[in-house]
Amino acid sequence: MLKTAVIGGSGYIGSHLLNKYRKEFPDCIGTTFSKKIPHLKSFDITKGCVEKLGLIESGHQSVVIASAKPNISFCENEPDTSYNINVDGTLELIKKLEEMSLKVIFLSSDYVFGGEKGNFIDEHLTKPSTNYGKHKEIVEKRVSPSVTIVRLSKVYGLIRGDKTLLDEGAELLSQNKQIMAAKDQFFCPTYVEDVVKGIISIQEKAITGKINLCGSEKWSRFEIFNLLAERMGKDKGLIKAINLYDIPEMIGRPLDTSMVCNRFGLEIGEEFILLEDAIEKVANNYV
Repeated sequence: MLKTAVIGGSGYIGSHLLNKYRKEFPDCIGTTFSKKIPHLKSFDITKGCVEKLGLIESGHQSVVIASAKPNISFCENEPDTSYNINVDGTLELIKKLEEMSLKVIFLSSDYVFGGEKGNFIDEHLTKPSTNYGKHKEIVEKRVSPSVTIVRLSKVYGLIRGDKTLLDEGAELLSQNKQIMAAKDQFFCPTYVEDVVKGIISIQEKAITGKINLCGSEKWSRFEIFNLLAERMGKDKGLIKAINLYDIPEMIGRPLDTSMVCNRFGLEIGEEFILLEDAIEKVANNYV
């Protein structure tokens, strides 16, 4: 394992990555921007003062950039602010890290794809329909070939109260509350610890360029919450099927961003938890 800093160590994926790296290197640096967290260093990606983190002096060899403004609505409503963070700040950071001879892993998104048909392979042409997807696409296209670009799908956890996809649904079902779930939007849900394991394996193999990293199954929220209701012994009538564009603010978002991990399968070959098994574990949290 390389000694790795995590820019965006206060986020969901970033915090899990940092915890893993710190098991090997307790002094791995993690950063935070919007929150003050004692074990993380304050860092504003738009200011570009990465030298102040002391990465070279502390023996870091690699950096994962998990920091971003990922909220789709925010990127649409605040295009200049989000672009400054997701594109300008990120590209300048990557440039400086490479000048310091640090290996860079940039976390991208399935939202770089158009979403008409799904099953996008690593080499598929990008065609984002949202500002957030466009931001990720710009970074993908402008970085050097030595940068590792890891495209992720929807990431979930298995811990009660983590407020990720499965837990949010289970919490609502436990209170017998109705869930409005899109039946026509598809993606490849991925367990957060599998994401961590996959990123570290990619790093250890020194893979560069674009690589998809996600679960192997394509699901809609309607399918997910139906199965969750069944496993929890709840009335499936609580799950109301809708079309994504029935929600006005969702109009224009991609309907199928499912990815195929050809490169990961060939070069890494690890298997991830099946969503059905993950749903069973989360349902048991609410017994």
